[in-house]
Amino acid sequence: MRVSTNQFHLQSFSAIEKHQNSVLDIQEKLTTGNRVNRPSDDPIATSQIHSLNKAVNTLSQFEKNGEFAKSQLSLEESQISTAVDLTQRARELSIQMMNGTYTAEDRQSTAQEIGQIIKHLTGIMNSNNSEEELLFAGNNVDATAAFVVDPANSAALQPGNEYYAYIGSANAGAQFDERANFGSRFVQIGFDNDQTAAPDDKGDSSRVRITDNGAKVFNIPGGATSLPPGVDPNLLNVLVGLKDSLDQGNPPPDAVADDLLSAVKGLSKQQAEIGSRQNRIQTQFEAGQTFSMALQERRVNIEEMDVVEGISQLNMRQNALQMAQQVFSKVQGMSLFDYLR
Repeated sequence: MRVSTNQFHLQSFSAIEKHQNSVLDIQEKLTTGNRVNRPSDDPIATSQIHSLNKAVNTLSQFEKNGEFAKSQLSLEESQISTAVDLTQRARELSIQMMNGTYTAEDRQSTAQEIGQIIKHLTGIMNSNNSEEELLFAGNNVDATAAFVVDPANSAALQPGNEYYAYIGSANAGAQFDERANFGSRFVQIGFDNDQTAAPDDKGDSSRVRITDNGAKVFNIPGGATSLPPGVDPNLLNVLVGLKDSLDQGNPPPDAVADDLLSAVKGLSKQQAEIGSRQNRIQTQFEAGQTFSMALQERRVNIEEMDVVEGISQLNMRQNALQMAQQVFSKVQGMSLFDYLR
């Protein structure tokens, strides 16, 4: 095969260009610190990097969801704690007013304090978060109130006294299954365990309830024996019934103190349940942090450039380029005209 002078030059130019591109490529990787800067560098690695980035970003969103859930639950826990204090004070007064040494005037005076407790408790049961969403209305967070006046059952009360009814979501009555949904709001704080996006927390640690059904929280466990049939068996109505008796100068029924004690126990149980949800958020946060670190380490191993290896490759490719240039300087002088002088 005849090799022309032009072919010598073209092959030398091609070799020099190849080595120049190789040097530029390794320089870019060393400058950016990444082995993969574009899909063409490593298509398989690029796909893996995208998947890892997506997982890390998802874990970051779960962390933000957990922070929101903790703030929501902390507010709810604080409100319930205040409700417990108010209920205990009302029970102390009810037991005190059962004593026959107190006059009708004494009981009517005590009714004024019970009235203040009722107003305070009404505000708690209809309380909102910073986004003006109801805490105790289940998923009906945009309603005007979770508990409203019940005029149909208030006719027998003294003027100024009114019963209240729960109008939030999923009012299931006095008996509740602790693992039921109740139409509440949930946020996701981890990857789904069963790959099913179910809006509940029935044993699935990936989701946590951030609002509660007001009837579940404030209804008297087992029902309120001090209230007439048809009246919503919630704590607020027990206090209204207590005030109504005291307004008339009568001692409160014995069942009132029992209902208030049951209410305190129910609220305390709700506090413990909220605490368990907060612990679950913390556990998921710690697990997410560990998983995120593992994913980021995996991404670094795939994406980033080993500096020592990169410098070695740069030196090697620079030497190859210099050799190609020197060879060309020799080859370009090899011409037939050099022998025709």
